Amino acid sequence: MPIARESKRKSNGELSWKSKIIRQFVNGWIESDNIDGTESPSKAEANPVAKPNAPKKNTQYNYPNFVKSSEEKTPAPATVTDPGLDKRTIRRIENVIAYFYGEDKISLKLSFEQAGLLLETSYDETGQVFRYTVNEHEICRAVGPQQEAHTKARDELVRILQFYCYTVKRLKEFHTRRNVFRKMTEGGSKQNFKDNRIDEGNIGFRMLQKQGWSGGSLGSSEEGILEPIGVQKKNNKSGLGTESSEPQKIPLEAFMLAIKQYAAGNALYDLVFSPQFSVHHVQKLRDLASSLKLFPQMIGKKKQLVISKNLTLREIKEGVLKGHSDLCAKYAVIPPISQRFK
Repeated sequence: MPIARESKRKSNGELSWKSKIIRQFVNGWIESDNIDGTESPSKAEANPVAKPNAPKKNTQYNYPNFVKSSEEKTPAPATVTDPGLDKRTIRRIENVIAYFYGEDKISLKLSFEQAGLLLETSYDETGQVFRYTVNEHEICRAVGPQQEAHTKARDELVRILQFYCYTVKRLKEFHTRRNVFRKMTEGGSKQNFKDNRIDEGNIGFRMLQKQGWSGGSLGSSEEGILEPIGVQKKNNKSGLGTESSEPQKIPLEAFMLAIKQYAAGNALYDLVFSPQFSVHHVQKLRDLASSLKLFPQMIGKKKQLVISKNLTLREIKEGVLKGHSDLCAKYAVIPPISQRFK
């Protein structure tokens, strides 16, 4: 009997309950959002009135998203000193983008790797000299015991990068417009009428006031209800008055399809998955994200899965400078000190 019912449903073109849930979940899931702020093809077709050659507005950037160097440079404060590198060394590192992933935490390895440079360290125990070299060329050094010299040389290298190179600073671990939950409750939520009550300008309100109504409950002892009976949408075959059932699990295929759409789209916010997912399902989603060249990671005390676009530091920098809202919410771009001061 179930087989006959299923074949009848297929012949009538109806969807199974699983397909309906997947379609409901995925429909309208991903918003196209280009890094350069231009409209996606679907949006452009839906808006034929838009002028194709309309001039772009100049975007104003404000700290912390962007510190704009003024055209008239001002003298540097006393605390800012020029590291005094020669022009050849400056040209060697000028394409480096320093990446800070915390208040004062910097990833030197990532910064130099994405610039195509090899950063190496060495320590001469005889002279107690710690060196940082870039492509086998020394960039800075410090003298002293190894740990102390390492700290001094690292601080000097950070100062050099901040003076001559752009800095990308991560303001928060993730920025999302999509919180993904494993389960969804059936039916709609009850309507809330507190914010939609009629005011004193309503004719019915004034008529009741003339008859002595003060705005409270009706009845001789004011025992009437203040709000209408809430209506709850019903999508199942259970009887009236039954308690709401357990939250319905969304098939894992729906989340996998959403991740594929996210990878194919231009959205740059992060997908944040709730802790409702099992370890097995999280691993499946992580494997899928990695195969699509996305960047999955576990974040927070609850170890939530967060999937992000795998952007380079240069793409992040360009996106912030162009005023991309999702990137500006997560990162700040700071120009070199040498460009802000003489």
